[in-house]
Parts: sequence; structure tokens; C-alpha cells
Amino acid sequence: MDYQQRLTPVIRYLEQHFAEPVNLQQVAAMAHLSPYHFHRVFKAVTGETLGGFIKRLKLQNAVHCLFYHKSAVTEVAMDCGFSSSQSLAKAFRLYFGVSPSEIRSCQTQPEFSSLLRNSKIGHALSNGGHDPLASQGYALSYQPQRSEIMKTEHFAQRCLASVRVTGPYGENYQPALGKLYQWAGAKGLADGQCLFIYHDNPEVTPAQQCRTDICLTVPEGTEGGSGIEIQTLPAGGYASIRETVTEQRQYGEYWQVLMEAIVASQLEIDDRPCFELYHSYDEQTHVADVSFYTAIKA
Repeated sequence: MDYQQRLTPVIRYLEQHFAEPVNLQQVAAMAHLSPYHFHRVFKAVTGETLGGFIKRLKLQNAVHCLFYHKSAVTEVAMDCGFSSSQSLAKAFRLYFGVSPSEIRSCQTQPEFSSLLRNSKIGHALSNGGHDPLASQGYALSYQPQRSEIMKTEHFAQRCLASVRVTGPYGENYQPALGKLYQWAGAKGLADGQCLFIYHDNPEVTPAQQCRTDICLTVPEGTEGGSGIEIQTLPAGGYASIRETVTEQRQYGEYWQVLMEAIVASQLEIDDRPCFELYHSYDEQTHVADVSFYTAIKA
């Protein structure tokens, strides 16, 4: 599965239509990916989020128009997909640390180069960063890392008792866990494996609508009740990594590590939900021994 080849038409389309609103269904279909997986694959292949990539295209084209064509700031803002000249100016301050007018007022290439060299982006480059305005082909030069710790395995079907949490990922899980373990303890089932199943991509779905199922494996035939649902985790192939998590931010980082390893290994992603399997969790330190699983096709 060559994900770079799949995303090439998307990259070329975005380069031509960066100023237009993005239709996620359309660009995901171009890559023959589901919208659920598209954002994670895009970042694994390009090294940038979809939103960050589009913003970079808008800004690099705005810089080109301002310096080389001396176009009016308001005209550039409209042509490059910004809602107003104020919106363009804010983006410039955040990204470059200079204003559009300063770019436009440069009269020579050395003056222009000197301005960027002394700007926020220039200081970042001098400290070892890459130039996000280097070229429109930059995105496809990024090389995802193959992980030596990723493994693939076939999961047998599992019966799960679960409690649904709807809202931002990582929030309000404790009440659901308490409810699930209280129910399981009364039935002698609290020694099952704990899984967190994620049904939505937070880059696509509003945070308040993201769905997490807090689960415990239980024997087949177990009945739910009292707000406990019984569901089946279907059998199938998965790619996984196992990590020790010591900080909340690491969850997102390890999911990205796994996706980059899948892309580098050219495994084909399946649309079954991804999940975390908890081997242990310290309630005092919040240190967790976790395996991260993404479904793959055989």
C-alpha cells in the first residue's frame, strides 16, 4: 500500500485549490481513504496536518503575491482564501512575526531575504527547523519512520461490557470507569482487560461529539443493564505498539508514531475502530502501560 502515491492527487489538488473550502469527503475519496483515517494518514505521509498544510500554501502564495507582484493586501487576502485583510495580517504575525505590508514594501531580493531571515520563521530555521515555505513539493519529501517495535497480530472476537462517553477525548472518563468497574465487581468480572475504543477522528468530528467506549472484556453471554452495554469487538488484523505513558500529551504522540509506522510498512488500514488496551494504570501517578491498536486489512 503506497500511501504517498495515494495522496499525490490530493496534494496536487490542494496546490491548485488552496483558497477554496476543503470538502473532506472529496479529498478522502481521491486518496481512496475513509474520512475517519484520512487526517492521520495525511499527517503521517506529509509531516503536516491537513489544516497546517493548507495554511502554509495560503501563506506562501500570499508572500509571493505581495513581494513579487506588489498586490494590495486586501486583494491578496481574498485571493488566498483569507476572510479579510485583518485575518491575513493576524496569520502573518503568528507565522512570520512580520506584517503583510512589510513584505510588500521590500524592494529587492536581498531586502526580502533579510526580512525573513530576521523574522520569527528565520529564527526558527537558524535553530535547526525546516523552511515551511521552501517549496510546494515539500509535503511529499517527508519520510515516515518505520517502527521496530510495531507488531501485527490477529485479534479473536471479544465480548465487551462498555459505557459510552461523548465529549472531548481524555475527559470525563473516571465516572464511566467507576460505573463500569462497580458493575463488573458485583458480577466478579473486574479482572477483564480494559479497552478504550475511539469512534471518531477529532480533526473531523467536533470535540463535544467524539465518542469513546470504556470497555472490559467479559465472557460470551454476559448480560448488561444499569447503563452497561454489551458489544462485540470483531475479529481481525491489527497493527500495534506498546508504550509506557507518563504524560497526557503522549497519547496523541504515540498514535502518530503508530500511524507513521503503518504508512512506512505499507499496511492497508481497515475501517474498524482503533483502541487502546491498558495492561496497567497507576491512579496516583497516572502512568499507564498501554498498547495502541489500529485495524489493518489481511
